[in-house]
Amino acid sequence: MIRSLPLGAIALALAALLPAQDGVTVYRNARILPGGAPAIDNGVLVVGGGKILAIGGADTKAPNGAAVVDCAGKTITPGLIDASFRAGNTPDMNENGDEVTPHLRVLDSLEPADPSFVRARSAGVTAVHVMPGARSVIGGLGVVLKTHAKDPQAMVVKHDASLRIVMGAEPSMGNRAIRGGSVDSIYYRRPTTRMGVVWAARKAFYDAKEALEKSADAPPATPSPGVEVLTRVLRGQVTAVTTARSEQDLRTALRLAAEFGYRTVLDDAQDAHMLVDELKAAQTTVMLGAPSATAIAGSAGADGADPRSVTARLLADAGVPFVITTGSNAASLDLVREAMFAARNGISSARALDAVTIEPARLLGIDQRTGSLQKGKDADFVVWSTDPLDPAAAAESVFVDGIAVQVLR
Repeated sequence: MIRSLPLGAIALALAALLPAQDGVTVYRNARILPGGAPAIDNGVLVVGGGKILAIGGADTKAPNGAAVVDCAGKTITPGLIDASFRAGNTPDMNENGDEVTPHLRVLDSLEPADPSFVRARSAGVTAVHVMPGARSVIGGLGVVLKTHAKDPQAMVVKHDASLRIVMGAEPSMGNRAIRGGSVDSIYYRRPTTRMGVVWAARKAFYDAKEALEKSADAPPATPSPGVEVLTRVLRGQVTAVTTARSEQDLRTALRLAAEFGYRTVLDDAQDAHMLVDELKAAQTTVMLGAPSATAIAGSAGADGADPRSVTARLLADAGVPFVITTGSNAASLDLVREAMFAARNGISSARALDAVTIEPARLLGIDQRTGSLQKGKDADFVVWSTDPLDPAAAAESVFVDGIAVQVLR
C-alpha cells in the first residue's frame, strides 16, 4: 500500500537532518527539469538511500510502501552547483606569507557552519567549488563540497579540484608601495605591479617545468610540495583556474597557459565579450562572473573590466563552453537569480539552467555523481514553488544526498 503525504509534511518529517533511511519516497505530478535533458511534465522522481532510484513520466512505478509526495504545480530540478563560490569573507582564505603557495589547501580554512553555506543551500545550491582567496598569484588548491555536512571532510566531493592562479591587480594590492607608503600586512610582499604578478606565475612554472625535466632522469630526494602541485598541472592532472577580469588579463592568462602547455579555465572573465573568438580557438571554458545588472554594477571597473549583460549570449552563440557563477562579487544575487538574468539577456531557459547544474558538474568532474537527475546519481535536488527562473520562485525543499536540509525563510 502506498502512503500519500503533502509536501509540507514530508519536509517537516525529514527536517531533523537524520542520516538517509532505507525508506523510499516518490515525488509525483511535478514538472521535472532533469538537467541536460528535456523537461518531463507530470513527472515522477523516486529516491531512497541517498540515491535516485528512478525518474520518468506519470507511468513510472512506485515501490509498495513508499511515501508519496504530491508536487502538483511544483518544479523539481537537480541541486544547483556554483563553480566559483565565495565561502565567507575571512582573511584565512589568503596566505600573506608568500605570493606563490600552490600546495596550500582551502579545505583547511573552511567551516561547515559558515552562513554562506546556509544561504547557498537555502537558494537551491547543493554543491560548490571553493578556491583560496585572490590575494596571491598562485593561491593553492580548491575543493568541491556539498553544502551540508557535519564536518569539512564529510562535505568533500572532490579533493584538489583546481589550482587557483590570479591575474590583475589583486595579488599586488597592499604590498610594499613604490617610494614608501603603508602596507596591509606585516609582510613586504611582492609583486607590486601587473608585470610582477605575471612574472611570479611564470617563474613558478619555469621551476616546475625544470623539475619535471630533471625528474625524468632522477627524482629529487626532497621534492618541493609546491613544485609537485605545479608539475601535476603541467601533466594535466590538476585543472588550472585563472581568475582574470579585464581583456588584458584574460589575454595574459591564455598566453601563459599556451607558453607552458597547460589548459586553463577562466574565472570571472568580465571582459569575455571582447575576445569570444580567441576563447573559442583556445577551447577554453569560462566561469562567467555573475551576469545580473546588480552584479555588473558592483564589478564595473574592477581591474579595468567593462562587464556586459550580453556576454552569456555571445558565448553561447559562438559555442564557447561556460558556466554561471556568483564568484567573488559581493554584489552577486543568488545563483538561480543570476541564471534567470542570463536567460533574460538572450540564452534559452534550458541553457541557463544547465549552466548552473550539469555544465558545472562536467567542468568539475563530478557529473557521475550529481548535476542532473538520473538513476544512480546522488539525490541532490530542489522542489521549487514554480519554474526556478521565475522571479517569484522559491526553493521550498532542498535535498542533499536525499536528506532535507534547513532552508532560510
